[in-house]
Amino acid sequence: MTRGVKYLPLFFSRVFGFAMGFLLLNLGPELLGGAQTSPYSSALYFVGGVLIALVLGWILPRTRLVRPDLVVVTWLSLFVIHLFNNMLEGYFFSNVFSTVSVFVSGVLFSLLITLVEALIAGVLFAAERPERRLIPELSNYFAERTHTSSLWRIAVASAAYFPVYFAFGVLISPFVIPYYTDPSLGLVIPPFTVIIPLELLRGFLYVVALLPIIATIKETRRTVYFGVVSLLYIPGALVPLMVQPLLPVNIVPIHAVEILADSIVHGAVITRLLARRSK
Repeated sequence: MTRGVKYLPLFFSRVFGFAMGFLLLNLGPELLGGAQTSPYSSALYFVGGVLIALVLGWILPRTRLVRPDLVVVTWLSLFVIHLFNNMLEGYFFSNVFSTVSVFVSGVLFSLLITLVEALIAGVLFAAERPERRLIPELSNYFAERTHTSSLWRIAVASAAYFPVYFAFGVLISPFVIPYYTDPSLGLVIPPFTVIIPLELLRGFLYVVALLPIIATIKETRRTVYFGVVSLLYIPGALVPLMVQPLLPVNIVPIHAVEILADSIVHGAVITRLLARRSK
């Protein structure tokens, strides 16, 4: 066990607490609006909350950040990786957002939801003895390399997302293209003039969201890699695929495998380029 990381005996009760908060935050507005939610939907949100809590509960104590800074880092990760990057893709690859104003409203609501989730995570999953501050840690992290080295590493790690995304997308295309070309399903394949800048932007946002965590985890590259892949895949893909029924059920498992492969490969590139130097 890493010094400053304490899991038992309260860890699983904290996971339960986060999962209940995740469930209430995501389904509460619907219930307040008079909508009916099924026990199955509630169970999916609870399981999704448990999965995210397990990831955060493993990663966040290892940063050893003081709680206010931990909340900022958690909010950035949850907002960008869990919601905003998926909303961007949903905007261009489906008709789920009918207008720009609907998209903006969704983004603002996501900002609020993820902020509250980050506050909960900051209370539940801080290290036993938090001592680090985010700004000094980031300064020390960037001081390990020249500005030029840091910039090209961030640029390459960001740009690497597109070829990884495209390669695995091509592999699954025979299985998913029929669904994306069926107008009745509300899915769209945008032109490459949209896909390329969109995925380059998403790759950059992933790197920006992960950098504070990479900079503050002073452990082995294997630990950093596991944390990066876990964040990219579980909050970033698996839980959204579980709780948000935007895709036809037949292609959800295919996309789940595809994005797992994306996360493993892109996570390896990010870790190789951006993890702190071994002491």
